[in-house]
Amino acid sequence: MENSFKKLIKILDKELEAYTQLRDLFQEKKELLKKAKSDDLGIVDNKILAVNERIVKLNTEQKNLSIELLNKDGVMSDFISLAEENCPELKEALMLRKVKICNISEQLVLLNNQNVELIKHGIIITNKMLETIVNAFAPQGSIYNGAGKTTDTCNLDMWTINEQI
Repeated sequence: MENSFKKLIKILDKELEAYTQLRDLFQEKKELLKKAKSDDLGIVDNKILAVNERIVKLNTEQKNLSIELLNKDGVMSDFISLAEENCPELKEALMLRKVKICNISEQLVLLNNQNVELIKHGIIITNKMLETIVNAFAPQGSIYNGAGKTTDTCNLDMWTINEQI
């Protein structure tokens, strides 16, 4: 059982490393969003997906180990309780990793929420810019007469006079 707990600790360390990379990538993405560098976003997003894939694999390893140790897909508290009963010298190591994972997950949630808000704001700004461009180039049919002259002028329309002559 001690070997299984040591395996678990190695998996948790790899997860912490991956979560740290993910946090750094989220921070990089936030800076790119603030600077409106959309060309670089795809590169960062691909890195995020690669790290996420690694985390999924580590979670699968952890789940398999959990089934081996607990006969179910357990959570960190389950591991800590089992270690307390069977390997008390590893309980502290598991508790430390639990705290680190909780802390980094809070940071990830915060950064992700900030990135989502920045993306929403970018969409609003882009829509307003697009609306302005469309309005600038859209013909304003109601202010032009049949000859293509504006109707909101007080001057005589020379085109109709020329047609009469």
